[in-house]
Amino acid sequence: MATTLPRENIFQGWISDLMVGARAAVFGVDTLENAPVLVVGEDKRSLDHPRLANIPRALFSPIYAELGEKLFEHGAKGMVLDIIMAFDSKDLKVGDETPLRRYDVPFLKLLRAEQKRGRVVLGRSSELLPARRFTQMAGELGLAMVPVTFDTSNVIRRAPSWLELRETESTYPTLSGRALSLLEVDAPQWVNLMPRAPLTTLPSASLIDMLECGDPEAIRELVEGRVIFLGGMLPSEDRLRTPDQLIRRADLETQIQATTAPPEPCAFVPPQTRDAQDKTLPGVFIHAASVDAVASGWHAEPALPFAEYGMVFLAAFIAAYLAFHLSTWLGNVAMVVLIGGVFTVAVLAFETGVYLPTSWAIASTPIALVVGYGVRIRLVDRKSNLIRREFGRYLSPVLVQQMIDQNQLPQLGGEEREVTVMFADLTGFTAASEVLESARLVAILNRYLDAIAEIVQAHGGYVDKFIGDAVMAMFNAPADVDDHAFRAVTAAQEIIRRVQEMAAADQAAGEPHFDIKVGISTGSSTVGNVGSQDRVNYTVVGENVNLAARFESLPSVLGTRIVIGPRAAERVRDRFVLLRLVSVRVKGKTRGVDVFAPLDPRDHSDSLADLCARYEAALVTFEEGTFDAAAEAWDALTGIDWPGAEPAKAMATQSRLQKLRVSDTPWDGVLETQVK
Repeated sequence: MATTLPRENIFQGWISDLMVGARAAVFGVDTLENAPVLVVGEDKRSLDHPRLANIPRALFSPIYAELGEKLFEHGAKGMVLDIIMAFDSKDLKVGDETPLRRYDVPFLKLLRAEQKRGRVVLGRSSELLPARRFTQMAGELGLAMVPVTFDTSNVIRRAPSWLELRETESTYPTLSGRALSLLEVDAPQWVNLMPRAPLTTLPSASLIDMLECGDPEAIRELVEGRVIFLGGMLPSEDRLRTPDQLIRRADLETQIQATTAPPEPCAFVPPQTRDAQDKTLPGVFIHAASVDAVASGWHAEPALPFAEYGMVFLAAFIAAYLAFHLSTWLGNVAMVVLIGGVFTVAVLAFETGVYLPTSWAIASTPIALVVGYGVRIRLVDRKSNLIRREFGRYLSPVLVQQMIDQNQLPQLGGEEREVTVMFADLTGFTAASEVLESARLVAILNRYLDAIAEIVQAHGGYVDKFIGDAVMAMFNAPADVDDHAFRAVTAAQEIIRRVQEMAAADQAAGEPHFDIKVGISTGSSTVGNVGSQDRVNYTVVGENVNLAARFESLPSVLGTRIVIGPRAAERVRDRFVLLRLVSVRVKGKTRGVDVFAPLDPRDHSDSLADLCARYEAALVTFEEGTFDAAAEAWDALTGIDWPGAEPAKAMATQSRLQKLRVSDTPWDGVLETQVK
């Protein structure tokens, strides 16, 4: 059972997990086999056993009574149930009869017998208590809170020993806090869970083995002097992530073997709690681990505040000093070494039993280094600073450095130059928005946009802006880029491959996914800083941009994913096989514009050239107004495995639609589009 409590620093959470893994790698994995706790699990093997298979878990109270009597008979310190027993069998009615009114009596007797000593502890929460009879018989000492605190990434890294509820202004022990009192150990309010071994190596046993074992010596050896925690271990219930994920789990093999070859009851083989792919753990282990951390001494005490603050100041000071005395490359290397040193100090402190948070010290290192370089650049590197100030915020580092090396600064206010403009639009966004929360949708969308931007920059392009679920990019501005049209088309093909790979992976994982369509146009445009006196953007404007935006809407009509304009086609004709799709009249234009689809540049076979020629012949027939013949010619191309099959299918449809067209304007061979 789990109740959410305040979260901690997400960065520090990750560092703490790394510290746990690093300590285990350097100093070795400790053993938890002597822990003063035993976890008894309601695992699948127990619940499938003939003795328990036909009993609903809500009616397990006689089972718990039998278990408790056996445990106390053999020297257990207490039995703690990580279960809220909210169902009372006397409330079950069949007509006017209550056939199970005495069903819970054995467990009620056990609760009453242990009421003063509080050796049987039932779970409760601030909202939910056990059934009334159980609560009355358990008494004040027999009830405890079940919360654990979810830190960042939903990982359990600390657990409380008691809680103060605002509603009642009262203090209540937690399951682990109550267990520590049964062991007569003083409990801190918070227990830092930074284990030195996988938590699954805590002593554990299946419920059915505890019930079926008839060897008193074996039972006594297992339970004497220990507090027994009982909880569910099914894969679908109360599963939590723990900070031992980076410790090698040698216990997995033993657990998996136990499921393939059922052991003898008195062998007490640990139940399977997770497999090699599962990163979660039954919540009952968290309570048991909290008890063992304090009782066995591996609870890491927080360091004094001045130690953390001193570490932050020292790391920031050293990083700033490095920024003033080393080149950028050496400074970054030194920063990594410094961060490693801070982390090493934290691991060594952890080994001595002290928890030294280092998130702020590690975060301050790159911040101080960046600030130091910023001051240094302002004081020393004034010549290069102008370009970095204007473009460093939104250009890739490669392009910024290229502009500096060329000693070239675009004319502020705008300059005329030939550029290739690309619009890449993700499709499927609207459908995904209907089934996903906004935060989740934005996270998925950002992954796709990040991949597109990365590819654009890798091919020498500049991401102008993100427009909702689309990316606008340009090539050959602000810095000169050779073969900018070829780079844009190549980038578009790689974007399509990457988006298809991501979509396939998301679809396999049951996540929403996107498709992509791209429009590319090459032409003369105005590029420069556009905006107001207070805020400017480096962008491109002009007719060429409008054409690229129109072309981006055409792939869904023409059966392709990339549409390029005539000037871009002319620039890449020697490197791609180009399929002239059709002449279109886009919005805002009176004359038709030929649009093309670039086919795979590696496929220059005679057969591909022949198929393109057949497509072109069908297109000429279409332009002449012989729509039936054009549709038949394109139909013949749709059954062939070649890159133009989908465009041929789309154009066959358009040809038949065109035949039905009613217009006062005579046919001029130009396809009218209904898209933007």
